[in-house]
Amino acid sequence: MPVCRLPEVAILGLIMALWGGATPSLAGEPEAGIQALVESLDDESFAVRDAADRKLLEIGKPALAALRKAGRSDSPEKRVRAIKLVRRIREGVIRAEFEKMGEMNDEDLEVEHALWAVSLFLDPELEKKEVTTTLDEMADAVREKLGKDKVPGSLPPAESMAGLISVLKEQYALAGDTTTYQDPDNSSVHRVIARRKGLPILLSEIAVAVARRLELPVVGLGIPGRYMIKYEGRRAPAGQPREDIIINPFEGWQEIGVRDLVFSVPGFDADEHLQQSPARLTILRIMRNMENHAGVKEKQELVSIIRECYQLVAGGRFPLFR
Repeated sequence: MPVCRLPEVAILGLIMALWGGATPSLAGEPEAGIQALVESLDDESFAVRDAADRKLLEIGKPALAALRKAGRSDSPEKRVRAIKLVRRIREGVIRAEFEKMGEMNDEDLEVEHALWAVSLFLDPELEKKEVTTTLDEMADAVREKLGKDKVPGSLPPAESMAGLISVLKEQYALAGDTTTYQDPDNSSVHRVIARRKGLPILLSEIAVAVARRLELPVVGLGIPGRYMIKYEGRRAPAGQPREDIIINPFEGWQEIGVRDLVFSVPGFDADEHLQQSPARLTILRIMRNMENHAGVKEKQELVSIIRECYQLVAGGRFPLFR
């Protein structure tokens, strides 16, 4: 049966109106307006198809649901255009996040935000709230473990760290991935938590994010070839030991001493490597890991978008970090 279509002039008028001109009824109904544009992706007129294509790209994320559905259309033209638009919109959303980080001063960067942004490479429509909610739940579990009537930050360092490690290691079963180490999933906070295994830097920064919610002075350490966490003894509560507590999350969340690090880590320098890892370097290190592992898996499209975003964050400040 022939498909009933609006005249080309009418459709172009609708598209221009949605673009910001006169206001037809659909302009006040975003979902209906988006659907009308999607239906125009296989219009007989190239001008109409092209205008709809450009407008949907401009609309961006709100159009994704309708475009994903159109990506399964029986119409080859609509299907191909929709699939391409989904990819371009997703890449645009991701790129925008890394552009913002690239423009920030170092002191304003948040590693936790970057953990979510890096996860978008694998799960482009992951909402940040999904990550923050889980981290909030982990922090609540630590509070319960330590005692609801206690303030984590006022406890002896060894006690608060024991509670943090117990929850992450036993309740959430987070561990180092020693069997599929070179899997891009290991650099996504969302997938690491779901799979319960990941790289040293992801396990460590999850712990840092949870500790921050508890007001515990835990920081990430960019140790060569490794990544660990440290309770900063100098920030311990009054009357408590001022010694650092260094934890290796990847190897069973074990405590490790400086002497052991000197003998087991080539190039280890306590003065340098026991300082908190700068946020930008931490973010770039996570991105580099995912890019390298995507390359191992021969996922070239993933490699390309990560490289592009890497440069957005690094700028000209870290040309040798790769």
